[in-house]
Amino acid sequence: MPYGSTQIVIKGYEDVQKELKGLEKKAEKVVNRTIGDFKTRGPGWVSQEVMEEYTIKKKEINSTLAGKKSAGTIKVHGTKLDNIQLIYQGRMLTPTHFQMKPASRPSGSQPYTVTHFVKKKEGRKALSHKAFLAESGSEGTIQIPFQRSGDARYPIEPIKTVSVPQMITNEKVSKEIQERINTELGKRLKHNMNTIMKKR
Repeated sequence: MPYGSTQIVIKGYEDVQKELKGLEKKAEKVVNRTIGDFKTRGPGWVSQEVMEEYTIKKKEINSTLAGKKSAGTIKVHGTKLDNIQLIYQGRMLTPTHFQMKPASRPSGSQPYTVTHFVKKKEGRKALSHKAFLAESGSEGTIQIPFQRSGDARYPIEPIKTVSVPQMITNEKVSKEIQERINTELGKRLKHNMNTIMKKR
């Protein structure tokens, strides 16, 4: 049976190949820029959602304040859109981070009640009637609330509330953070695609 073949030459094929390679490079650039946007803006999105539920200040959620311990840190790790992670850490916080009143022990021997305002929807609450204010070595000259561990004068222990990781993983906050990231990251991805893909 006769057999034959004909080599087909597609006109402009090399140009198409170059165009496809160019698109691959642009697509990679879109992804890299979107990841960069998330690393820059992501911690701020998280902080804003935490502040919707808690009274803590934004600069304390993710900060390294000079001369002070940071309440927490939020960082974004990952090199691809499918392996990005939010890494957060933070210590247990005293009521001083949540609008504590009074800010310092009243002069004299008059009785006082220490209150704080942690969650916006729960309002201001009083600490234990055993709570008293005293200076803390780790906090400089700031007075924080303490309470005695037993009936004796000592030992005493500082009263703590919640940490930044606990606030972020709060069921309601966590859900809002995920929705915020999905929305904002989608906007950045679309913006970067429109900007980069149109470039020659």
